[in-house]
Amino acid sequence: MKPPSGSARGKVVLLVPRWSENGAGDVQGVPFRTFFLAWALLRGGYEVVIFDQELDLDLSGRWGDLVPHLREARAAFLWMNEMYPYHQTVNTLSLAERIRADAPGTPVAAGGEFLSVCPPRFLDFPCPVDFFVRGYGEGTCLELLEALEAGRDPTGIPGLAGRDGGGRFFANPPGKVPALDPGCLDLYRRIDLSGFIQRGGIFGNGEPTFIIGTGRGCLKGCRFCVWSGRPARLLPAEAVADLVRDLREKYGVKQYHVAELDFFTGPARVRRFARLMREKAPDCVWFALGSPSDLVRLEEDDWEELYAGGLRKVEIGIESGSEPLLRRLGKRHGPEECYELVRKMLHRGIVPMSNFLFGFPGETREDRRASLRLILRIWKLSPRWNVMTFRYFQPTWNTPLGEEAWAAFSDPPRTLPEYLEWRLDFGKPGRRSMPWLEERDEAEILELVGFHLPLATSKLSPSGFLRRGVYRVLRRRAEKRIRKLDFRGSWDRLVYRRLVGEPLDSTYVP
Repeated sequence: MKPPSGSARGKVVLLVPRWSENGAGDVQGVPFRTFFLAWALLRGGYEVVIFDQELDLDLSGRWGDLVPHLREARAAFLWMNEMYPYHQTVNTLSLAERIRADAPGTPVAAGGEFLSVCPPRFLDFPCPVDFFVRGYGEGTCLELLEALEAGRDPTGIPGLAGRDGGGRFFANPPGKVPALDPGCLDLYRRIDLSGFIQRGGIFGNGEPTFIIGTGRGCLKGCRFCVWSGRPARLLPAEAVADLVRDLREKYGVKQYHVAELDFFTGPARVRRFARLMREKAPDCVWFALGSPSDLVRLEEDDWEELYAGGLRKVEIGIESGSEPLLRRLGKRHGPEECYELVRKMLHRGIVPMSNFLFGFPGETREDRRASLRLILRIWKLSPRWNVMTFRYFQPTWNTPLGEEAWAAFSDPPRTLPEYLEWRLDFGKPGRRSMPWLEERDEAEILELVGFHLPLATSKLSPSGFLRRGVYRVLRRRAEKRIRKLDFRGSWDRLVYRRLVGEPLDSTYVP
């Protein structure tokens, strides 16, 4: 892609590593966070060549077409679009090795969401990456390109980490958080997005779906969340609605996953977006993620307007059914508010996707029982329309509960390769990957999140009389075990694997 001015200061290559192992399942979707960096590079006057590993390497094998661009480039940037660490990091290092082999003179930098939350010391290890970029990266990457072009020492650039000329490791804190330019949405219009269309995506209905990145960061500051330290920036409702209209016109796609972490934080913007969608794309529907503390403030008229404007599904960060634990997490909602919120959404025809987390430091069995009671109450409201997701607490750095969890390790990971080794074994039965919990508590949580809760709230339709019968029996057993919080002598998982065999929903990605 050429810069808006038409004349380029030079060429850069922007590579998107896969975040899954082998491409199983749905298309990963638009690498929307990468687009923010691509737009900054274009506005900085550089020609940008985007290479997505899933589409251009794993599915199309187009590495040979990329090599000439790499050899001409001022730098190659490997940008992690998601917060998933293991496969994405392995793929980043693998791609960097290939660049080293085929374009040895091209500087290689890696950045993105996960690398930005790692402790700086994690990045001090031998690898094929010249520089790591911490933070959102737009300013850092432009300053790095200018320093490389001028032959200046880049070691003082905010947000940059790596080794200086003497081989010493340095890591600078990120600089000022850049504003989001609505012009970045033009990339969706300039790039051929046909390869990024998902089959249902978050909607789960098999219909063509796009992910669009229209904001970043979160304002809530919860005491456990990996996103709590990521400053929030949102694009105007008009720019987002115009993009949906244009993509609908070009590709015929009518479902949109609006990728913001805290979409409902500004009620006026939300209502305006719904009105604009009704005007500009009346046959389109959309999904967003919301905090219960924002959603419960919406009035009946608001819900009516949102539905009329195409809202059909909302992910709700309920996290727990325990009032004391919610306060410990820094949440500002209560369990009963969430129950009423789900009931109201179901009544309006909007699908609630209720998210629960298990395994926090200090979590008690009574906290878990309270969550399980709320889960079963919510589920009974509508087994047909309710969607439930269950996750493990995974400690991040620079959050109070994350630091509390890491302090429980006798020998915590000290570098990125050590962390990846721990991460690969996280949640595996028989392995102690949550030392901040008692062993019994960890085993109980693995049973709940890894099997019994997904089974009790599943909507599978196995073929064959025997498989359907076994599935129904095991679902009833799962609900009974959840109510009693008793998994002793559990042979259910083995029977399910052998006689039913269909994968249950899992939200854990290595």
